[in-house]
Amino acid sequence: MVSKISITEFKERLKNNTKYGPPKIKGTPFAIFTLFGESNKIFFGTYSKTKFELTKNSTLFPTVHIISGEIKSIENNKTEINYVVKPIGFGYYWNKYMPIIVIPICNLILYTNSAPLKAYKIINPLMFGFVIIINLIIWRNKNKLINYFEKIFEIES
Repeated sequence: MVSKISITEFKERLKNNTKYGPPKIKGTPFAIFTLFGESNKIFFGTYSKTKFELTKNSTLFPTVHIISGEIKSIENNKTEINYVVKPIGFGYYWNKYMPIIVIPICNLILYTNSAPLKAYKIINPLMFGFVIIINLIIWRNKNKLINYFEKIFEIES
């Protein structure tokens, strides 16, 4: 990908829009410990002269993805950016697969307690609805993170 801005402007925007810290913390349930010191900066992550790792700077509704990439200067005062969006290990798998694991466990509990059929008809659709909603939220947050990144750094597709 190519950004319309120069590499010095890219680094300046990176500095102005990023709260410095390890981005893998924000995608885990332990992100609540970073509540104090919350800033108005959009991204949370690390960066150096040629590499960066960013995630959304949010504590209550974290994004479980990291934008990781490299930058280098090219002609005409433009910047070449090679980045990938990858999941944050524990936080991603917890949010995506834990609801799927909970469904059989809840059904097993209902079965061993000899729950009436009415309980299954109420609880199972609710749990499946939560799984779908959680996966849609993960997908939406990933797309919002990419859009913020491309908008701030003026990246052309």
